[in-house]
Amino acid sequence: MSFGGLYISISGINANKKALDTVSHNIANVNNRNYVRQGVIHAESSYSTNTITRYQMGSGVDVQQIRQIRDEFLDAKLRREMATFGYYNTKSEILNEIEVIFNEITSSGLQEVMDDFWDGWSELYKEPDSLTIRGLLHEKAVAFTTTVNHISVQLDSLQFNLNKEMLNKTEEVNTLLKEIAGLNNKIKLAEGYGPNISANDYRDQRNAALDRLSELIPINYYENKYGEVTVTLNGRDLINGHYFNPIDVKLNPKGHGEIHWSDTGEPIDLRGLGELGGYIDARDKVVVEYKERLNVLVGELASSINALHKIGVDLEGELNGENFFIIGDPKDPAATIKVNPALEDFNKIAVGGSAAKGDGDIAKAILDLRGMNLFRNYEDYISNDDKYIYEELKDENGNDFTNIEDIINEIKGKGGTTNTDGFYRDLILSLSLEREQARDMVLNQVMLINQIDERRQEISSVSLDEEMANMLKYQHSYIANSRVINAIDEMIETIVNRLGIVGR
Repeated sequence: MSFGGLYISISGINANKKALDTVSHNIANVNNRNYVRQGVIHAESSYSTNTITRYQMGSGVDVQQIRQIRDEFLDAKLRREMATFGYYNTKSEILNEIEVIFNEITSSGLQEVMDDFWDGWSELYKEPDSLTIRGLLHEKAVAFTTTVNHISVQLDSLQFNLNKEMLNKTEEVNTLLKEIAGLNNKIKLAEGYGPNISANDYRDQRNAALDRLSELIPINYYENKYGEVTVTLNGRDLINGHYFNPIDVKLNPKGHGEIHWSDTGEPIDLRGLGELGGYIDARDKVVVEYKERLNVLVGELASSINALHKIGVDLEGELNGENFFIIGDPKDPAATIKVNPALEDFNKIAVGGSAAKGDGDIAKAILDLRGMNLFRNYEDYISNDDKYIYEELKDENGNDFTNIEDIINEIKGKGGTTNTDGFYRDLILSLSLEREQARDMVLNQVMLINQIDERRQEISSVSLDEEMANMLKYQHSYIANSRVINAIDEMIETIVNRLGIVGR
């Protein structure tokens, strides 16, 4: 055996030492969820050719590459599903908050308050001259206005918080874009030293950032020949090499942030995907819809009650001419409705159609509003530009009505299809169904994502049993190569020191 055998064994020791170092690195990261286990690829070294005999001889083993053991198809599939999960998970959480605001799960929701309000008119119809019952009605009316004011304010507060969260998510997106672009540069520089060098730990960091980014916005990506990942949104580059195009935020007249491309200023449509898309749609559509439904409920009810109350006679036998409710902002009745302060004098509550003692015709007409079809379908309202503006009922000449029949005919002429209770039940039913659909989508996505992630973990996660088996394999190979070196060393010593000394 020549000195070539010594070099071959040394290459084996070096290769197995590198493999043992890789096993050690895997074991050290066993609890790191973002870590992808690594494996050493051994390959034979180039052959050497004897110039005399022309025989080729092996020169040992080389470490060809330390590669990550992962399935990139599963990575791409998981990230596509994460965008859908992020959107519906956000939407489900917001709808749950809206359910809490309306508070119909308990016995203290708006429906209960409206029931008490109608009961107040029922009792007053029975005893229209009772100051006590008038006081109770006033108290229940105040409770009604306070409740809808509170719900409206809570919805506005939720919308404000969603806007803040949307801005935070946009900042997180830009932070991730900057991080990924920086990692692209590090990977390119590290792997530029040779084809056998892989910046695997940098790749783990980049993949973790891509996982989170895909949950925030719907991205596509691919890796170029330099190891850099190019990330796109709606066909346009967010990241290309170490360059990144951050998302810009511009405030609209309402003070709400809208996302735009920072280079062109064009608006970005996330198409109902990603957490960021969920917050934007929840702020601009979901919360707005239920605020508008509440405005329709309050506006229609207040205008009808006011029209009847203005033609009523109070306890002093005088034509009142006062609205029962005051609307501060006709475009936002739910937030600004209150009971007319003049009615704190209970005598001023007009429930009679005449000055006759015990006349409760107006109270009866207002009570009958509960069963009348005051409301059209919500879809009919959203097709009308003035759908949420409170308007007082007037005749064709713009004057107040003078009798109950004309007011009732005007209300019926609106073509309503549902009464107050039905309209509110439809609001709550729509809310619960939308919440249920969003929650079902979340559960489906969680199941799908878990299945994909389990398959990904089966391939990429560190198994201590497998690493221990590899450790023993490489250790035995290391020892075997060491023994070959010892054998060659003994052989050379024998040749140099003992050969030719027989007979001395």
